[in-house]
Amino acid sequence: MPDVDTDSMTIPTLIIHGWSDTSASFRPVARFLAQNGHDVREIFLGDYKSLHDEITLEDLGQAMRNALENHEIPLARHSFNVVIHSTGGLVVREFLRQFCRDGEGEPDASITPIRNVLMLAPANFGSSLAKVGKSMVGRLFKGWKWDGPFETGKRLLDALELGSPISFELAESDLFDPDFPIFDPEHTRVTVMMGSGDSDSRLVRINQENGSDGVVRVSTASLNAHFARIDFADPAHPKLVRVARSAPQLALAIFDRSHGNITKDISRQQEDWRRVALGALSVDAAGYAEHVADCERVSSETIETGQQARRIRKRKRFHEYMHVVFRVHDQYGDPIDDYFIEFYQEKGDDSDRVMEKVHTEILEKVKTNSIDPSHRSFLFDLTDLKQAMTADPSMKIDMSIVAADLSEDVGYRNPPNVETSGIRVFDAETRDFFLPHCPLLIDITLYRDAGPKVFRIKPA
Repeated sequence: MPDVDTDSMTIPTLIIHGWSDTSASFRPVARFLAQNGHDVREIFLGDYKSLHDEITLEDLGQAMRNALENHEIPLARHSFNVVIHSTGGLVVREFLRQFCRDGEGEPDASITPIRNVLMLAPANFGSSLAKVGKSMVGRLFKGWKWDGPFETGKRLLDALELGSPISFELAESDLFDPDFPIFDPEHTRVTVMMGSGDSDSRLVRINQENGSDGVVRVSTASLNAHFARIDFADPAHPKLVRVARSAPQLALAIFDRSHGNITKDISRQQEDWRRVALGALSVDAAGYAEHVADCERVSSETIETGQQARRIRKRKRFHEYMHVVFRVHDQYGDPIDDYFIEFYQEKGDDSDRVMEKVHTEILEKVKTNSIDPSHRSFLFDLTDLKQAMTADPSMKIDMSIVAADLSEDVGYRNPPNVETSGIRVFDAETRDFFLPHCPLLIDITLYRDAGPKVFRIKPA
């Protein structure tokens, strides 16, 4: 059993709900913690407004700090633990980003007041249902819950939309800034518990994505994100730079559960659920690596059992997926909205068989972010990709991009049709970009060029 922090059960624990919910839904979680040794006097339920259109994620981060101070919950280093559900993950991450600053406003992970965080089905990199929430359907079904009719928390749902600039920038701050290793186990220890099973709701099951709990994808819940920058200054020879994560492998435990029952102490995988949940709130820095390994064992068993189901639909629920977000801009930082990402095999595939297979089978969904179209999210079925590469070990998949020119005077330096202009992304031998259950952020710089007619010089 991983080493535990004996003080973790005596310090306060704050439970934070998700979008359109209230703290009342999480009294059973509070009772579970109290029954397992946590001081019931030190368990607090956080309530925040999530259906007001004007409230932003930044507002909630600031409001969380104010509420902690008003309730006199200590804010010294490692003063309390947090349990969150769904959107609460973004709220607590934004709180940490705002709070953990030194006297000059620079990031300082060492002053984190949060010791351990247990995230239950967090929408760390968004949910495909966020756009539905902003739609008229969402306003009809959710907009009646408070005193502002037909409001559903538009600004918060903007952050929750797949491929949102807010989630991308938040990850740059708390996952990829070497000066802010907030999720290093010496600072705040985080555990994600996620479901990949059928939703309890028949209506949700009809439209449920595979590799999700009915609301959030496993690959958008995980904080084991990867980040790469691709620079097309020389479009025939693009440069790929990987950005290191500021934390080691983080705990992710996948269960055969839905978005709603991942929070419940029920019979399905109950022993594993209890052990991981309680361990998430008690593990110390020395025992965190063992805790991560335990979560990986749970995930492997869940995926293996799920993929052995008799029904094909059930098996596909447990396929391994990768969530990829592209952010495309020019050398000046201005966003590029009109572009096409292409996956293909450069050599030995004159009939474009590989391109067809990737774009029609393996790449399951592409979503353009409605707030910033320069951000797009791609969902890859890695289980199907592995099967394809096992059947054809010679398969090698490159990626390239083409952006539409703005006019006859201003255009982009698009990669030419030569072998070196693509970036190798999938390879049967190295499996370099095979990142099951992970988000991958890719920042692309294309170069904008002005034509010869834009500025001319004539003899006097």
